[in-house]
Amino acid sequence: MQIQPLTSEQSGRKILFDSYLIDSLTSFDELIEVYKTYKQNNSGKTIILTLDDLGQAEYTSVHSIMTHDLDETEGYDLSGLDKACFEAGEHLGYLSTPSEFFIRKENFLKKINDADFTAACERGLTFGISEISILEKVNRAPLHFLDKQIILKVVPVEKCYEGICGLPNGYFQSDLDPFENYALAKYLFEKYDFELFGIGASFLGFIRNGELEKSQMKELIADLSKLYNTTETAFDKLGEIIKDNHYLFLKYTE
Repeated sequence: MQIQPLTSEQSGRKILFDSYLIDSLTSFDELIEVYKTYKQNNSGKTIILTLDDLGQAEYTSVHSIMTHDLDETEGYDLSGLDKACFEAGEHLGYLSTPSEFFIRKENFLKKINDADFTAACERGLTFGISEISILEKVNRAPLHFLDKQIILKVVPVEKCYEGICGLPNGYFQSDLDPFENYALAKYLFEKYDFELFGIGASFLGFIRNGELEKSQMKELIADLSKLYNTTETAFDKLGEIIKDNHYLFLKYTE
């Protein structure tokens, strides 16, 4: 495995916070150890890893940011920003330096008022046998679904679910939008202590310390049936797969 600081040329996007490129990953456990190490070394910040299909995840994230005006600078005091944000005294019109990340964060948090777990369920994700089978496979063997290159983002937010500000995703009409993903992540953290650690083009990744109790597992399966608009029995096999894991992968796209 190789880890190196990410450059703008490698990501194709402006870097608003410390980011690192992970290459040649050999196991999922190895990735989790990297996550834990960076989390421990960056107190007060949140670590977010990209998961599946890095190129698509970044592409849809850009469109999510534009659709919801998350990088809109109007109304903000720009006087204290890095000089690199300006050209001939005028702001460039897009976010390009770490000094501007607060704008993304504030714009995002202003739009979460109506987002909760119920709203995520009402998006209408409908999972049949094939989609549930994908969930079973990714939770059984996550490494096979991860991209060959992964970006580790050190997002300057304290709460794990606020880490979505670092890679807002959910662009297509049938997807959970960025605010519904936020609401889902917050709900799973507050109810089950699952912390968001990864966002991909289709998946959200969560991790927790310790196994779920039997009653918690039953409630989780009930919540998943609401989220994916199907029966609880449809998740019998998934429940067996995840009950001994400290992680959970969910699909936010159909």
